[in-house]
Amino acid sequence: MIKGTKLYSILKFKCPRCQEGDLFIVKNPYRLKYLDKMPHFCPECGEDLQKEVGFYYGAMMISHATTTVIAVIVHLIVFYFYGWEIAPNVFFLIVVILGLFPIIFRSSRAIWVNMFINYNPNAIKSKITHEKN
Repeated sequence: MIKGTKLYSILKFKCPRCQEGDLFIVKNPYRLKYLDKMPHFCPECGEDLQKEVGFYYGAMMISHATTTVIAVIVHLIVFYFYGWEIAPNVFFLIVVILGLFPIIFRSSRAIWVNMFINYNPNAIKSKITHEKN
């Protein structure tokens, strides 16, 4: 993965501006108490990661699309092995969606914030210069 790309920031859950600071306070998405805890500002470059109240509501649409794709894939796999039986289909779908929920949640937020903030290789330098003055 090449630093400076949107994909780097999304997959590593890094600040989209400097790609150094973490998007989430706790890195492990399965520590559910801290699942949605994000710093208001990037600790490395000072970028405002919460532009306005309700900024991340748009991430729900990304989460919905991701969950739909996963549901279709799970359905096709279960259908291949079990046919139209509903019980295995629902069981596997629930297990997969619940198991992937923290990752889907965080990646949706990472994708959403990356849609609005671009990478700036000089972001950390500009913060240091600004703090000295």
